Amino acid sequence: MLIAAVSSRPFVKAAATAGYSVVALDVFADADTKRAAEHVYKIEYANSGFDAKQFEAALDQINTHDMLGFAYGSGFEAQPDLLERISKRLPLIGNQPEVVRQIKDAAHFFDVLDQLAIPHPEVSFKSLANAEGWLCKEEGGSGGTHVLDAGPNQALPDGQYYQRVMDGIPVSMLFAANGSDAKVVGFNQQWVAPTAGKPYRYGGIVGNANLPSGIKIALQTAAQKIAAAFSLRGLNSLDVIWNGEQFWVLEINPRLSSTLDLYQSKESNLFALHVQAVGGDLSQFPTISSCSRARNVLYAAQDLVIPENFSWPEWTADIPMPLSCIPHAQPICTVLAEADHAGDAQALVLARVAELSTLLFKI
Repeated sequence: MLIAAVSSRPFVKAAATAGYSVVALDVFADADTKRAAEHVYKIEYANSGFDAKQFEAALDQINTHDMLGFAYGSGFEAQPDLLERISKRLPLIGNQPEVVRQIKDAAHFFDVLDQLAIPHPEVSFKSLANAEGWLCKEEGGSGGTHVLDAGPNQALPDGQYYQRVMDGIPVSMLFAANGSDAKVVGFNQQWVAPTAGKPYRYGGIVGNANLPSGIKIALQTAAQKIAAAFSLRGLNSLDVIWNGEQFWVLEINPRLSSTLDLYQSKESNLFALHVQAVGGDLSQFPTISSCSRARNVLYAAQDLVIPENFSWPEWTADIPMPLSCIPHAQPICTVLAEADHAGDAQALVLARVAELSTLLFKI
């Protein structure tokens, strides 16, 4: 199996556990991914996209003849043309390029939501005389770094749109779809790690979030409608803002989501579920654990060289190679935690982030 993503580690490990031999392409080529994969190719990434020439040059070096297919996570939302070219080499284990193209065409996506009577924040595709209370987003952006506060009377570049700010809590739902139906894996709550110029940078997430049953049912219904409208297949995620009894859909991520890591286990292999769902089968749905796992990105507080013999705690993942140079504000690793309840898991992961940051930056 060939797997690619900005950070492919969760999918590579799940695929390896499911019995696949994996070749990976990603941005970090961290130690975890290298242990789980047969081979890892490091690919440059900028402006919401992979370096396409480098990516395809790596593909030229890989013997794809014996591979079952190509599965992908984040990084391709703005590059359906690259997916199209990859699909000529290998079967896609995921949504087809045209589905990604349609989902990430903001005007089309929100028009479909209107037709389906699914609530979403107001959007605009022209400059705003009064930009207060509006965000500027990139079509196909990921990780929150592309989300900025809108400015007044600014020309809107191609591939960007404005979205009204809604008060509430960012939550997401991981689900599997078979082209017409959708089944829920889990509900998650996110938080940001703001920095200068990037007020909505992704911070962390906790699984099995404590949401009202009415909201859970409403999100599942929305996902089923969207899955049928776009013929979604495999694992996908739905991002919303939740406030009381209301919610507003922000986007669909039509690909493997890192939230797989919140529910993956040897007993419940979500990569195997992804492969089955892409093939149209949701009948063998795994039993999902009720415990809550949290994940938080540790960002570099200053430029950092990873010590050669640093002892990483067992609750870390996406560990950089020794002597790696991590620039200020870039991701160092992912910090993990688990508890019976979401609030406890979130508190524990944030405490561990503080502890690890102290260890690394005292060295």
